[in-house]
Amino acid sequence: MKRPALLSVSTFILVSLALCASSAQEHSVTSDSIYSHILKEQRSLKIIMPETYKPGSTERYEVIYITDGEWGTNLFSYIYGFAQGEHYVPPVIIVGIPNRYIGEANQRDRDFLPVHIAQPAISGGAGEFLTFIKNELIPYVDKKYPTNGTNSIYGHSYGGLFVLYALLAEPKLFEAYYATDPPFRWNNDYLITMAAAQLNKLSSDKILWIAGIESTYKDQGIDRLDSVLQRVAPTKLHWKMETYLNEKHNSVRLKAMYDGIKFVYSGYSGGPPIFHPMNGIVLKDKPISVWVESQPELRYTIDGTEPDRGSQKIDGMLTLAGGAQLVVKSFSNSGKYDKTTRGNFILGDPLRSSAKPANARAGGLRYSYYEGNWEKLPDFRKLNPVKTGIADSSFTVKRLPEKEHFACLFEGYFEIPEDGYYIFALVSDDGSRLYIGDKLIVDNDGARFAENVQSFVLPLVQGFYPVRLEYFQKEGGSVLQLMCVRPGAENPGSFPLKYQYYEE
Repeated sequence: MKRPALLSVSTFILVSLALCASSAQEHSVTSDSIYSHILKEQRSLKIIMPETYKPGSTERYEVIYITDGEWGTNLFSYIYGFAQGEHYVPPVIIVGIPNRYIGEANQRDRDFLPVHIAQPAISGGAGEFLTFIKNELIPYVDKKYPTNGTNSIYGHSYGGLFVLYALLAEPKLFEAYYATDPPFRWNNDYLITMAAAQLNKLSSDKILWIAGIESTYKDQGIDRLDSVLQRVAPTKLHWKMETYLNEKHNSVRLKAMYDGIKFVYSGYSGGPPIFHPMNGIVLKDKPISVWVESQPELRYTIDGTEPDRGSQKIDGMLTLAGGAQLVVKSFSNSGKYDKTTRGNFILGDPLRSSAKPANARAGGLRYSYYEGNWEKLPDFRKLNPVKTGIADSSFTVKRLPEKEHFACLFEGYFEIPEDGYYIFALVSDDGSRLYIGDKLIVDNDGARFAENVQSFVLPLVQGFYPVRLEYFQKEGGSVLQLMCVRPGAENPGSFPLKYQYYEE
């Protein structure tokens, strides 16, 4: 069998494209506040809910806390929204923590710096500020908003210094830590020394992203923390440090936020790995190609065991030289977005064909149309059709009498003009099944809220095969499409009508 082109096989997948304009929309910011008994002051908050949030929904979300909230909240949410529009990240709640001002004096140095030094004189309150976040702010947010218990924190400059302090002082409080252009040389490398002593005590998986500009890396101690991390960071700490050229202290936030968000959620795809064909029958000594949709960290096994990070990596296409229980797994930095897809490829023989039936005529399959409300495919033997006809070149399910609450049964024969592997893909909303030669090839049954695709590779020989395609539509848009890649073909397409037969 000629190997299908990568782009050709990928068209089996129904891809929903998100426009950049929609991902860059302004988010609605809700103002909130909390009185802190620890800090003895009222603290304002900026809350941004996911665009997908609906009051009364049971869905719950991670929370990302943004220090310097009056400056960083809108920028971070804008960049995060863009990444979400590209399906790199899940929906989250963003909580901005604006700084406290006394008179016109910003108290960020008080809240972000862990010990008192002569300049700035208000320094040394980071411990109390972190306690406020732990004991008051997070419980308040968890009680009032639909959170799932997973929290992250972002900070820039002194805010980035505070982020590292939070990791070292309260390592169980957050899962992911973003620090952009932090001055780690502060107070004679105070936090670098603390990191060297504390990092090996981490007992759970954490993600640390540090980014800065070239001068900060060299002159503000980021290079020295880099050395400490390389020397003592435990395997449970997934960390990365990035340096950006031709950027300034503030401008670096744009690139660093985006890259940091993608690093923290590396491996997130919103769904399990996709490969085609998904199942099938394989001939001895006749390999097949399996196309795998690219993701950052994909590994696989062919014996049915769960892949781990030491398993073989995938680079777009796999070759299976016999039967296999294919397991493909995507890995994320946090581990909680790991996804697995399984496929079963049986070592077997081509299906038996038959001669052309005497009363068969080319031009399409015969269909029978039924009306009713089902959650799964009905027993068509117990139903009386409302309408019958031939599914020829003018036929589409969109032209059937009803748009919802109906079912169709298609019956007839496929003529196979040449021996080889045939890949069939069945796309439907709602449920469908495909039988070829009285064998169930694709089982895509059940009501659902979106299109689903299932594919199968089958060795066939010249001749005729009975075909039966079942389909039902409950609610929403009706979709039914049977695609095929034939031997020697570069592009998938509908099985040609000239090879489809119905009985007169």
